[in-house]
Amino acid sequence: MTAGARTDAGGRSLFVTTRGIGMTASAAAVTVLGVGIASRPLVLVGAAMIGAVLVAVAWILVSVWGARRALSAVERTVSPPTLAVGGRGAVEVRVGAHRALARTLALREQAASELTGDTPVRATVARSRDEIRLRYPLAPVQRGRWALGPAIARTLDPFGLVEVELEIGGAHRIAVWPAVDDLAASAGDLMAVSDRAHAGARTPATDDAALRDYRDGDDLRRIHWRSSARRGELLVRSEEQQGRTEATVLVGLPPDPTALEWAIRAAASVSLSVLDAGHPVRLIAGGATASAHGTVARAAETARAAILDAMVDLHGAPSAAAAERDVATGAELIEAGPGAVTVAIVEPLGATALAALEPHGDLGRAWALVRGYDRDRLRAQRTADALRAAGWRVVVTTAPESVPDAWSRLLAEAQP
Repeated sequence: MTAGARTDAGGRSLFVTTRGIGMTASAAAVTVLGVGIASRPLVLVGAAMIGAVLVAVAWILVSVWGARRALSAVERTVSPPTLAVGGRGAVEVRVGAHRALARTLALREQAASELTGDTPVRATVARSRDEIRLRYPLAPVQRGRWALGPAIARTLDPFGLVEVELEIGGAHRIAVWPAVDDLAASAGDLMAVSDRAHAGARTPATDDAALRDYRDGDDLRRIHWRSSARRGELLVRSEEQQGRTEATVLVGLPPDPTALEWAIRAAASVSLSVLDAGHPVRLIAGGATASAHGTVARAAETARAAILDAMVDLHGAPSAAAAERDVATGAELIEAGPGAVTVAIVEPLGATALAALEPHGDLGRAWALVRGYDRDRLRAQRTADALRAAGWRVVVTTAPESVPDAWSRLLAEAQP
């Protein structure tokens, strides 16, 4: 898949090259000398040299003016259109230019360091009669939205005395998804246990269509219009997955950048693994929510993209206290029914956030990764103890433990 952008030429910068400066200085010296010694030939030589520089400037201006329409035909294509941390991508910039300009035009592209990893990028250039193509790789290292462009086109006059740089193609921003660890196998086992527990209490029939209130992000095709009209509010079929229970992933957004990226990576990994196991998942982060439904058999890429897109613009809370308030708010949004799974990825918590989370330990299978630090180890352990007492399965993880290692310990914690 590709995504393209077409924009017009931007600013221009005109420069006299080193050769042009040297010729101008030499022309001035020759002219002054010719006047000083009353030598008409020297004066004419100096004037000719100055004239050459002026002709070069005129050549450049005429060439750029004549090619402006062609240079405005700029197309930038990024493949894939959305990148992920640790993944690879490529950019191709196509610039239309008439034949003479295409032979002399030099092209380069500006890209945010978050997209290239602060490493030198080697671009390849291909030329045809009326087009120049620039292609270079991307290796994103930071989640977020980062700028590509504008491209810089540079051309010289035939004498190499004057050059012009044009900003062309404008700039557009590329979304970078967080890195994800593959937890599919263990997430499938976890949800299977929940499904069996749910089925033991209530085995759904093939025509089962239990309804619940509509939530932002729900597929409009699942709305039960007859019941919605009867009640006066939107209702959706909650059992379209026929016994497949939903997982809710609640992630705290700490102010520390390193802790934030670890938490987002863990939440993305758990959410996508649940989707890959064929279960719907609901993400709650900073008081905002995103829902996705997909199965392995059906194209689940749209569901995966919905979760990852929701994580691109997440930012850390301004303070630890604000992060705790967001967790408490998010806990109130959890709708854990029989057999449903809740996974919380949080920092050490205070009394308010704990009070909001603790009741969910009795409503379904509740799991928590508490990210602690050496300085907060005791507080993290107290958080874990409080959640365990409420029925949660909990592990405390500290840097540099990886998400898969922490998740494996959490699963081991849940074994009877």
